[in-house]
Amino acid sequence: MNRDPKKELLSLKNLGPKSVAQLVDIGITSSDQLIELGTEEVFRRLYFRFCDEHRLSVNYLYALEGAIKGCDWRLIPVNRKAELKALVKNLKS
Repeated sequence: MNRDPKKELLSLKNLGPKSVAQLVDIGITSSDQLIELGTEEVFRRLYFRFCDEHRLSVNYLYALEGAIKGCDWRLIPVNRKAELKALVKNLKS
């Protein structure tokens, strides 16, 4: 039986069809793989694949963190949000 990676990823909090399609495009096909790679690595891969085509925002990064942690992105602690903002800033510089 073939599993649908998009369906599994869509079941995670904060992820919609567009972000899931981008994750599959960069080879992320399971929640386990997403968790194993972690927020920072997944966002780096997305950024280097899509930075010219789509605007990847810090909110997208928060959504990934929330999906990995199993919580709404608005519940991410302030100090963690600051770390994630710094990642975006460093990638863009």
